[in-house]
Amino acid sequence: MASALAGFVDGIMDRYPSGYVEVLASVSVQLIYLAFGLFVECIRPAYVSETSRKMLVQSLRNHVAATLVHVLYVAWMGGQPVLTRTFATRPYTLPPWTEVVRHLAIALVLRDVLFYTIHQLWHLPQLYKFVHAKHHEVRRPSRHHILTISYMSVTDFMFLYGFPVMAVAKALEMDILTTMAFSFVSAVGEQIRLVFGDVGHDEHHLTNTGDYGVYGIMDTLFSRYGHGAAKKRKMESQSHGQAVPAT
Repeated sequence: MASALAGFVDGIMDRYPSGYVEVLASVSVQLIYLAFGLFVECIRPAYVSETSRKMLVQSLRNHVAATLVHVLYVAWMGGQPVLTRTFATRPYTLPPWTEVVRHLAIALVLRDVLFYTIHQLWHLPQLYKFVHAKHHEVRRPSRHHILTISYMSVTDFMFLYGFPVMAVAKALEMDILTTMAFSFVSAVGEQIRLVFGDVGHDEHHLTNTGDYGVYGIMDTLFSRYGHGAAKKRKMESQSHGQAVPAT
């Protein structure tokens, strides 16, 4: 099976420029993500939806816009891909499973770091109104269609969802199939969280605080040791009517 898969990928690389093979891989992951989202929406516990048609259209439009940017980049580069390692040697061979596991583990941590950092920047008053406010029109994500995870401005979508995945994949020079797996896991993680009741995400949309990351790694670190800890102590003290010591 492994050799058949490698042969299939090799055959595609023989027929098309490497950059457009990369675009095809990206589109494939997005289509699978959308199909998976529709499936998850079907098995999701019943809820009263607040999603409008406009929100769903904007969500899907962001995927189209991201793909067009990818196509334009590849065209500008003369058909060259972002990820060069996969196409450097022929015939194509599958990466060792140990590499796949290692790259996925590192990539998911790095994605959380980048997502958390960019998300924090988007909440700066100077940027929030122009970049991130549209996403917060969704007041309670748990009351919306699962595909409205992508409801935001195009700039927001490109930098918060597209950039971290591509930047991490490029930094690690991932194999294209590993990158596809990483992209898929990154995308569906939030869908699964929403199905099981993502209280933290709802709270973030209502209060504009906390839950800035995707996997909880950075949120946990900063809630214990960073500015989040001071903010949490302040909120807890205020709720009990106590004075808050200066920090």
